[in-house]
Amino acid sequence: MAVSLSTETCDVIVIGCGGFGSSAMFHLAQRGLNVIGIDRFHPPHDRGSSHGETRIIRKAYFEHPSYVPLLHRAWELWEELSESVGERLIEQRDLLIAGPPGSDVIEGARLSARLYELPMENLTAAEAAIRYPEFHLPEDYAVAIESTAGYLWAERCVASHLDCATSLGAQLRPGETVFSVASSGSGIRVHTDRGCYSAGAAIVTSGAWTGQLLSDYARHISVLRKTLCWFPVTSENWIRKDRAPLFFVDAPESQFYGLPSVDGKTIKVGMHTGGEVVHDPSTMSRQVTDEDERPISQFAGKYLGGMKPQASRSVICMYSMTPDGHFLLDRLPELPVVVAAGFSGHGFKFTSVLGEVAADLVQRGQAGLDIGFLSASRLGADH
Repeated sequence: MAVSLSTETCDVIVIGCGGFGSSAMFHLAQRGLNVIGIDRFHPPHDRGSSHGETRIIRKAYFEHPSYVPLLHRAWELWEELSESVGERLIEQRDLLIAGPPGSDVIEGARLSARLYELPMENLTAAEAAIRYPEFHLPEDYAVAIESTAGYLWAERCVASHLDCATSLGAQLRPGETVFSVASSGSGIRVHTDRGCYSAGAAIVTSGAWTGQLLSDYARHISVLRKTLCWFPVTSENWIRKDRAPLFFVDAPESQFYGLPSVDGKTIKVGMHTGGEVVHDPSTMSRQVTDEDERPISQFAGKYLGGMKPQASRSVICMYSMTPDGHFLLDRLPELPVVVAAGFSGHGFKFTSVLGEVAADLVQRGQAGLDIGFLSASRLGADH
């Protein structure tokens, strides 16, 4: 005999409550809306793309200068959230960007800095080695130093957004899996493994699981398995703020990024490009292998000093990639649903502002900031 499940109602349902979803819940609740957030795990968690202690935030954005206004607002919102919770969630730190002269990374960062009058210092590799002796860069490399950069405490950011949202009346439903999102009159109906929900609108920000929930997005998002490594430091230069910048290196082997020591013991390094394709994020192996660590250890041994290139700790995360590496943030034409997906390994820093943008799209149907370059229509998406 079939069991009849009751339907719970609210103004907005947020599906996926990691970096982006937690922010969306907060901004919606802040506006007095009745919000329910559903997550198949218990955020902040290590099952998606919002873990690993820290995330870099930078403004001289080499990917596209149109991101810069979003970053200005994102930084403001991270500062406001820090003040609200009484805890530093964002820390300023110089960023060293290095690569071959004329590379997209170097020229893109310089373009954004020039267009938005961001302070940027250009150095030779030799000059960089004097200032930052732990970097062993090829002598022909160009180096740019951005002072409008820093890092975020990732899990703390998610937890703070969720705590603030729930304090304003939002409800978090962890450990619950969404099966479908469908039209229900002028609103939407959501079916999960625990029940049914009815709402005026929904925000889908389910990361690597977006394509499983919204089939039209499956062809626009590929999921990559990525490794983060922590290497023991042997030099106090990695601890000193004046000698230990964040870094992004466009090397021949791949693109790598990293953070100086925040615990006085290790530095964190990851490989931005590459990665094994994930067909089902629920069954992806989270066991770190020697093969996973090898390219990151080889980079660290070749380009970095003052550390041991054997990881003392490693974890697995996921990148949800779009074909062009830019985000997908748009409204579905047939449903009152906002989709935020395909953050392509550089989205966490934006989550504070994109939660605000999603709330604008739900309430007013348009964003207060320019997000046209993130529209799904650029990929020919039926979205």
